[in-house]
Amino acid sequence: MNTMKQTVLFATLAILMASCCQRPESEISGLPAKWIFSTDNIPFYEGNWTGEDHYLGSMTGSPAKITAVRAEGKEDVEFSYRVKGNRPEVSNLTENDYILFSTPVDYMEKGSNIEIDAVIMTSPDSPKYFIAEIYDGGKWKSSEADLRTADENPEIRYTFMSSGTGSKNYQYNNIYQTFRLDKAIKKGELKIRFRATGDITCNGEPQSADAEDGWIGIVPRGFVGAYIQNYGTQTPKDTTSVLCLGNSFTYYWNAPSMLKEIAWSQGHYFDVFAHLKGGQHFGQHTELSLSHDAIEAQVYDYALLQDQSMAAAFYADKPDEYAHVPENFVKLADMVLAHSPECKLILEHTWGYKKEDCKGFKTIEKFNDMLREGCATIAALKNAEISHIGDAFIAVDTKKLGNSLHASDDHHQSYYGSYLKACVNYLMITGEPFNENVANCGIDPQKAEILRKAAEKTVLGE
Repeated sequence: MNTMKQTVLFATLAILMASCCQRPESEISGLPAKWIFSTDNIPFYEGNWTGEDHYLGSMTGSPAKITAVRAEGKEDVEFSYRVKGNRPEVSNLTENDYILFSTPVDYMEKGSNIEIDAVIMTSPDSPKYFIAEIYDGGKWKSSEADLRTADENPEIRYTFMSSGTGSKNYQYNNIYQTFRLDKAIKKGELKIRFRATGDITCNGEPQSADAEDGWIGIVPRGFVGAYIQNYGTQTPKDTTSVLCLGNSFTYYWNAPSMLKEIAWSQGHYFDVFAHLKGGQHFGQHTELSLSHDAIEAQVYDYALLQDQSMAAAFYADKPDEYAHVPENFVKLADMVLAHSPECKLILEHTWGYKKEDCKGFKTIEKFNDMLREGCATIAALKNAEISHIGDAFIAVDTKKLGNSLHASDDHHQSYYGSYLKACVNYLMITGEPFNENVANCGIDPQKAEILRKAAEKTVLGE
C-alpha cells in the first residue's frame, strides 16, 4: 500500500471511528481509542506487533497502544508474536501475565467512567480465566461487582472465561467493562489490563510458557477488536442489566457497545453481557458454553435475542419445513428465564438485504415483510416484545442520509446500520425519546439525527 493510500485510509478511519460522547472539558487524553484488525489495516499494525517493539497502536489517531506484559519475576521469559488471519496473537501467557491497554494522559478527572470493550480469542493451552483491572491511585483494581468465581477453584475470581476454541469452532470473549476512577490522573498514563488469573488452561491442564497452543488474539473485523472511551464523570440515574445473544448481525461495528454508549449519554447505565458468534441460530446458542456463561453471568432485566438473519422469514414462508425455528427460540428463551425469571425478552426483527435475490423474496421490502410476520408468531410463544429494526431500516431515507445501512456485501449492517440498530434497541428498553445529549458514536450529527428519528418513528410512533 502506497503512502498516499495509507494516509487517506488513516484519515478516513479517524473520522469514522472517533466518538462524540460528552467528555469533560478539563480532560486531555488519548481517548477514544479503537482497534480494528483487517486486511486494509495490516500496514498499521503487523510490523509493530511482530517487530522489536511488539505493540498495537490505536487506529483513531490516539497514542493508545496494546502490549503483552510478563508478571513480576518472569520478565526474562519471552513471548511469541504473530499475525494470523489478520488477528494479532501472543503466546504464551501464564498466571499473572497480562494484555495491557495504555495511553498517556495529561489530566483525567476523579470519577471518570472508563469503558473498555474488546473481543478476545484463546487457544486450548492459553489461560482459562482473566480479570479486568484498571490502574487507579497507584494500585490495580477490579470491579468487584462484576467478578465471578471459578468452578474449579473458589479462590479464582474472574471477569471473563475463555473457551479455548479460537479457530473453526471458535467462541470469542465479548467484554464490555466499565471502571470508575477513584483518583485523578495527572501527567500520567491510563492503564487497563486483562490479567490471567489462576493456573488453569482452557483444556484443563496446568499452564506452561512452553505449551504448543497457547495463543491469545484480539479478533479482527467484522468485530471491533477493542475500544476505550471516557464516558465522563456523571453518575447514571439507574442500572439495567442487558444480555445480548446473536451473530454478525449484532457484532458488526459493535452494536452492543453503541447501545451502552447511547444509554450512558442519556443518563442510564446498561450493564451488558454478550456472546456473539457468526452465523449462529438460536439452537446453536443453546449448545455454546460461552452462551451458557453469559446467560448465567447475572440476573438480567432484558435479553436482546438475535436469530440467524433469514430464519424468521423462512419460517413465515414455510412453517412446516422450518418448525425448528420457533422451537429453538422457545428453548433458548427458557434457558434465559430459568436464570432470570423476570427478564423481558426482546426478539430482534432484523433487516432484509439484496444478497442472492433477497434470499428468494425478490425485494428487500418483501424480505422484511416475511421477517416481521415470522417474528410476530415466534415472539408470541414466550410473550416476547419485538425490536423492529428491519422496519427502521425501511423508514430511513438513505438518499437523504447519503450512506447505505448495509455493508458492501449487501448483507450485514454498515456503521450507520449498527447505530440505527442500537438506537432502536435503546428505545425498546427505555421507552423514552432521545434528549439533546445523545451520543452520535462517531457519526456526523445530522446523519445520526436522521437515524434516531427513524428509530423513534418505528418504536415510539413519533
